Amino acid sequence: MQRRNALNRRTFLHCAGQAGAVVAAGGTLQSLLAACGGNVSSTGSGTTPTPGAMVIPSKGLKVPGLFQWGSTSQGGAPYVFQDPNNPQALVGFEVEIADAIAKLMNVKAKQIETDYTQLEQQLKINQFDVIMNGWEITEDRKKTEIFSQSSYHYGQQIVVKADDPRFTSKTTNDTLSLTDLKGLTVGTGAAYKAADILASHTKIKLKTYDPNLPFDDLALGRIDAVLIDLPIVTYYVLGSGPQSTKNEKLRPIGKPFELSDYVIGFNKSNANATVLQGEIDQAIAQIKKDGTLHTILQKWSLWNDQQADIGTK
Repeated sequence: MQRRNALNRRTFLHCAGQAGAVVAAGGTLQSLLAACGGNVSSTGSGTTPTPGAMVIPSKGLKVPGLFQWGSTSQGGAPYVFQDPNNPQALVGFEVEIADAIAKLMNVKAKQIETDYTQLEQQLKINQFDVIMNGWEITEDRKKTEIFSQSSYHYGQQIVVKADDPRFTSKTTNDTLSLTDLKGLTVGTGAAYKAADILASHTKIKLKTYDPNLPFDDLALGRIDAVLIDLPIVTYYVLGSGPQSTKNEKLRPIGKPFELSDYVIGFNKSNANATVLQGEIDQAIAQIKKDGTLHTILQKWSLWNDQQADIGTK
C-alpha cells in the first residue's frame, strides 16, 4: 500500500521525549508505555518464554524489551485499525504479525500512531524501530531505508459498479490490464502505488482520494472504476475479514495484477538497522515456517496460493 497520505489522518504521538523522561526518572517499562500513550499489544510476552520455544534476539531494538512499529490506524483496515467493539484496542492483520514477531523475540509490541505523510520522516529520526503499514520497496525509499523479507504477496484489483452494463461479461477469472480501463475515470488513494500505475497510462483519467477511499464515488457513478490493493478490496468490497461488511453495490473484476510485496522498513542510517533487520527476518521466516502467518492471513481472508511465492506455507 504505497502512499504518503493516510486513509484518514491522526496527529503523530510524540513518544520519544515522554519516554525518555520516564526512563531518566527510573520508571518501569509499564510506566514508559503509559507515558508514550501508544498502543501496546497484550500478546508479546515480555516474560520468560515457554521452555523449548524459539527465542529470537532483540538487540537491535531502540528500547530494550519493546518493539515499536509506526503506522496509521485511522481508516486503516484491514492492516491496523480501531476495534469497533473496543476503540481502545487495535486489530488488523499487521497488528497480529507484529504481535507474532514480538512474541518470538520475547518483547512487547507497541504501535506508534503516525500520520502516513510523516512515517518516513519519523523513521529517519528514530521515533520508532520500523514501519509496518502495507509498506513496499520503492526506488525513493531505497535511498534511506533497508527492508525485511516479504510478509505478504499481493496485486492491484479492479473494482466496478455491480450493475454497470459495460462490465457484465467480466469476472474475477479474466486476465485484465490497464488497457481494459482505457478512456475511463479511475479512482484510487492519493500516492498509492495504483496512482503511479494509472498515471503511467495516458488514456486513463486518474482521480485520487485523500483521506477517504474512492468506493463511495464509484457506487454513486461519479467514477467508472477503482484500482487499489487487493487487501483493501477484500475488506471493504467483499466484506471478508473481522468486522467487515460486504458492499453489494460494487464487485471486483479480473485477476489481481502488478504484483508486489509488503515488507517492513528500517532506517538505513540507524547503526542498529542491520542488526534488527536480521532479527526481524528470522522472526518472519519462523512464522512462515510454523504456519502462524498462514493462520493470520486466513483469518483476515487474505490467504491465497500466491503466498507460496514468498515461502509462506
